[in-house]
Amino acid sequence: MSTARIQPMPTAELEAWRTARPLPETSEGAHQEAVTLTVDEVQVGGALLEHATDAGRPRCTVRVLQTTLPADAGAHWSTLIAALEAYVRARGATVLTTAVAPELARVFGEAGFRATMTTIGKRLDPGSAPELQEDRRVAVRPMSADERVQFVAEVGAQLRAGMARAGVADPETSRLDELEARLGRLTEDPPPADELLMTGTVDGVAVGRAWATLVERDGTLDFFGNTIDLFPEHRGQRLTPSFLGALRRHVHEIGVRDVHLRVYGHDAGARQTYLDNGAGIADVHLRKDLV
Repeated sequence: MSTARIQPMPTAELEAWRTARPLPETSEGAHQEAVTLTVDEVQVGGALLEHATDAGRPRCTVRVLQTTLPADAGAHWSTLIAALEAYVRARGATVLTTAVAPELARVFGEAGFRATMTTIGKRLDPGSAPELQEDRRVAVRPMSADERVQFVAEVGAQLRAGMARAGVADPETSRLDELEARLGRLTEDPPPADELLMTGTVDGVAVGRAWATLVERDGTLDFFGNTIDLFPEHRGQRLTPSFLGALRRHVHEIGVRDVHLRVYGHDAGARQTYLDNGAGIADVHLRKDLV
């Protein structure tokens, strides 16, 4: 039977790790801890854990998981996951969250984790996904000031409900307060330069809307989709591929290189729509309640 052990990472090893790769900054109000991962007396990697209290519940998030264990070593992964759970429980955590490559989602699921979000990604290569340009019924334009006010009023409740249902955030978490503040800034005139708020139209009639955040990296822009949806009265008309194609043309013109979308774990339909239109799964966000 396989065995696993989690131990605090020695200082010298942590410094070497930091030198080899940049580690994420500590979130406000949290503290981080680096640990080593050992399976069958062989050190197989390390993890960066972040401990915080969220809505009154101690939470541990695996910010970095770096290991030489192959994805198909199911028995070893199961043992390692159990050891990690025991380790964070001993430190008081009642919730454990992480994000893993899609090929590891199954073994984490078998250990009782549930998917809260799936990150869908695609590079905007000029010749890729030509099928999105076949139907050009939908055009896009920036939201007007009135549309942004209406959008913020309507989308806030949708996002809060979706995050709570998916397990991304507990209903009383401060993360929802941060969402409210961020949404409030979208009604400013003009809105923040890094927020892209677009309306999809067909023959001048608004049929949907999209909100994304633009992040500059290495001299190019990455598109992080927050919400993309069609109004209820315009669903069922196969407008989604046309809307995605119109957004693709627009963001390509403004210099976007990579597109990233996060889909709630329970929204299998949306995830499949994006996969059918040429995107791939980058990672799966997972959560397990430990008590």
